[in-house]
Amino acid sequence: MSATSQELTQSDCTSCEVTQDKSAYWTPTLHFMYPNGTSVLVPQVGGMLAYYLLYGDSNNANGKITAFPEGFQMISGDKRLRNFTWPVPDPPKSEWSGDQVSQLALEQKALGFNCLNYAGNAEASLYRHFLPDKSYLDANCLNGVRFELMFPSCWNGKDLDSPDHRSHVAFPDQVMTGGCPEGFSTKLPSLFYETIWNTYAFAGVDGEFVLSNGDPTGM
Repeated sequence: MSATSQELTQSDCTSCEVTQDKSAYWTPTLHFMYPNGTSVLVPQVGGMLAYYLLYGDSNNANGKITAFPEGFQMISGDKRLRNFTWPVPDPPKSEWSGDQVSQLALEQKALGFNCLNYAGNAEASLYRHFLPDKSYLDANCLNGVRFELMFPSCWNGKDLDSPDHRSHVAFPDQVMTGGCPEGFSTKLPSLFYETIWNTYAFAGVDGEFVLSNGDPTGM
């Protein structure tokens, strides 16, 4: 946990399939809690995937994307939130306006809980922004749930970090794609994490799913 970026880049080993990737990745674990308060770790499927997507800024015609500078830091999400306050499901992105394109809204829409059923039509990435209840999971998510997290990709171009680790960056107006807000015109790679959990292993079992920080909603 104390490793620096310099120590990571100078390492001669990695567990990533892309062997040039020396990053350290972390994702919260998902647990199944029984009515008596005991819990077990939900099985993970396929490890964690990290995508570096090269989406430009639709407000900037040059399409330039700047690599993360040495020492750059940021976070995404808020572990204290317990409710999603925006329309469900999301309206078409072409209709987003006003508060729906505020940074508060975009930050919440950057979380996804994709119900997986490979025999049916696939849900889009970031389709839903909170974990479905147990009865829905049992009935619909036969191949588990894919947890998704999008990071901000618009930067103020000067600060490597900020006191809250988020004020120096912003989301484009469609979360993954779109235009960067004023003052955040430096476009970074769009970093996207996903992890699949085998929630269906507990189908028909009484209890609830809880993230490692004690959050049962995922919001």
